[in-house]
Amino acid sequence: MAEKKPQRVVGVPIWGILLLFLGVVFLLQTLGVLPWGLWGTLWRFWPVLIIIIGLGILLRRYNVWLVSLLTFAILGACLGITIWQYGPSLSSGMVTSSYSEPLDDIERAEIEIDFSAGSITIGSLPLTSPNFVEADSEVRNNHKTMNVDFYQQDGEGKLYLSIANQRFWGGDGIKWEVRFTRSIPLAVNIKSAASNMVLDLSELKVTELRLDVDASNCEVTMPSSVGTSNIEIEADVANIEITIPDGVAAKIKVDTTLGILDVDKSRFPQQGNYYMSRDFENAENRIEMDIDCDVGRVQVR
Repeated sequence: MAEKKPQRVVGVPIWGILLLFLGVVFLLQTLGVLPWGLWGTLWRFWPVLIIIIGLGILLRRYNVWLVSLLTFAILGACLGITIWQYGPSLSSGMVTSSYSEPLDDIERAEIEIDFSAGSITIGSLPLTSPNFVEADSEVRNNHKTMNVDFYQQDGEGKLYLSIANQRFWGGDGIKWEVRFTRSIPLAVNIKSAASNMVLDLSELKVTELRLDVDASNCEVTMPSSVGTSNIEIEADVANIEITIPDGVAAKIKVDTTLGILDVDKSRFPQQGNYYMSRDFENAENRIEMDIDCDVGRVQVR
């Protein structure tokens, strides 16, 4: 009597389905169909991941396609509920506020920004402005205002901007526009999640920049005339678009996991572990950049 062959158990490609789902959401956000602040609400459904893994284990002996379809249905339902919950905040009342700080005798400054679930734009003040910083905040309710902590000593200013009563999962919709002086060197540290960021640093003297972004879309234009700038970017599940102004040399190291890398090799040809301008060593204005991105897209132009 022939022995029965053991039934082969085919696992459900849960992680592949999750990556496909994240890719679809990111695509819709990049195209402007869905807001980036949606992640603040979608994050609350993280226990569904445990449910999906459990279903994959319990039903792995059954039809793989049926289980995959069920997984897609669960994820789609979570996305639908998220959009439904996020929607009412878009039509709620807006509250605006402003903040400014005079330049006085500040010769250099450290800036730290902690921002989540909204849209933030950073740029430069006119050369004639007497201020160190001007910021406008727009929120959809009174629960999330701009929190400011600033002090000055021996010619150095330190500014910390954050969201008061910050909750990552709030999804209430926040919009900040922050502008800094062009006159002094700046060291900038930005931490952000579930956000849409546009950072135009081209006219600023940013000598150091650290970006820590999660589940965000980030467009950065680097400084154009500051000498040497040191840039460090850490990103998880993010879309990063970097523009380096003409006439600025760069030395770029990129480490990506499950990500897409797009570097303009005509400007920054690859040399070993780096993408580097041919005139980097002798350039007057240059950028040293280290990028670490897990699950996302990095574009450098």
